[in-house]
Amino acid sequence: MRSNIEDWCRRDLLYTGCSPEQLAQMDYFDAYLRYWEQYHEYVATTGLSANRQLRVVAYGRERLQQLAGEFHGRYGSRQAPRPFQVSVKAREKHPDWIERSRPALQRVAALWQRVGIPFPLEQVEECW
Repeated sequence: MRSNIEDWCRRDLLYTGCSPEQLAQMDYFDAYLRYWEQYHEYVATTGLSANRQLRVVAYGRERLQQLAGEFHGRYGSRQAPRPFQVSVKAREKHPDWIERSRPALQRVAALWQRVGIPFPLEQVEECW
């Protein structure tokens, strides 16, 4: 494990029925995508979505700076967000990820729509 999120991914995939052998054979992107989809299903179908102020903010300089500005205002920090640095679009580095992720993205967006939670599918599909 190189990070906490990788450990959470491993833990959750094993918990939901993936065997250690299957996990060891799984492509890194497929394992993470499966974890991502399960996480967003849990948010929509458990008490995590009870707070109807819940929103997904897709990665991107302007969106993240706007959100940081909202937090500064809400919590009275009297500061402005510093400029966000974003990396090269994943779309450019891994164009195959776009098609591979599309079915999971669409399933999550449809589930969130069914339970009445907005999901910014088009923004997430920008794949920064």
